[in-house]
Amino acid sequence: MDKQTWNSLSPSQKEGLRALSNLSPQLVGLECWRVEVVTDYSETRRFIVGRSTGWAPIHLEISRRSAHGGPAAEKHYQSVRKLYKTREN
Repeated sequence: MDKQTWNSLSPSQKEGLRALSNLSPQLVGLECWRVEVVTDYSETRRFIVGRSTGWAPIHLEISRRSAHGGPAAEKHYQSVRKLYKTREN
């Protein structure tokens, strides 16, 4: 699908076509939340959960509120703990 076709679709049509398999199941519904995770390598990190746009979105690890993006989130974590909501969607 090209960009022109994608942009001509309604929001509900776009949502129906999105491939959500690239999202981390543990982070679904936690977008805009600051979380603390323990990775599968026993590393503890804190970040704001973001989500990319397009037909195959991924979760992003956003370091702070003023950041404009971040690296892709991992697919699995040992644990995920909600800290606080940073903003409304």
